[in-house]
Amino acid sequence: MSAFRLPNAMPETSTGRLPEGKRAYENGITTNKRRRTMAKNGLNRKRTHRWQAALVLLSALGALSACSGESRSDLSADAAGGAAKEEIYGGGVRGLNYSSDAIYSFSVTGPRGMNGGGANMGPAYKEGPGEAGEKCCIGIPKVWKPNTQLKIEWERDRKPFDYKDRSGLAVLTAIVTVPEYAARTSGFWAIFLPGDRVKVMVADGNANGHNDLNVRPADDDPFIVKGVRDEALTQQALERFQ
Repeated sequence: MSAFRLPNAMPETSTGRLPEGKRAYENGITTNKRRRTMAKNGLNRKRTHRWQAALVLLSALGALSACSGESRSDLSADAAGGAAKEEIYGGGVRGLNYSSDAIYSFSVTGPRGMNGGGANMGPAYKEGPGEAGEKCCIGIPKVWKPNTQLKIEWERDRKPFDYKDRSGLAVLTAIVTVPEYAARTSGFWAIFLPGDRVKVMVADGNANGHNDLNVRPADDDPFIVKGVRDEALTQQALERFQ
């Protein structure tokens, strides 16, 4: 009996192509190689896109730093020191008027959320100062900081009962310093005095001797400031009565 022997080479077909089994096998190898190549190329593209995105972000941060260096340095300092966000309380705004002028309106603007305004007040009378009802609201930082300054603007009329003569009408501005106040407060006050003078304070039960609402501020009070007439704003106010 003769032994069965495998052929030394796969027979060629009449068309000169590989048999279907071997061609499918080699096609499978080629396909897998292509898939691995595509996956590798895709990964490289993703890495390239990530690097491009990172470069764009770094460029944007650099531009932001150049435009607002002060803000970024503040943020860095807070982050490095672990500073907590400042506590700001909401408070009402009121006013007292010890002058003979009518105060039609007033407003304050400043740092740390201290922005607000108050209602109108009549002139002082024998029994005491004119007083404005409370208006909402102004931010009052929980912790007082030295040299906290605000800009106050007010409209006063020295002839409030003369409806034809508006020569007493003027808008004044001043930079005022907020006196020290305690942790427990009860609102913000603007106090108007004769001679276009003004003082502001945060009521706190007079914890430091400068915030007593029951006593008219002394003339030598270091927190009293004289206002300056703003001609442009005065002209706008006068136009309302024309």
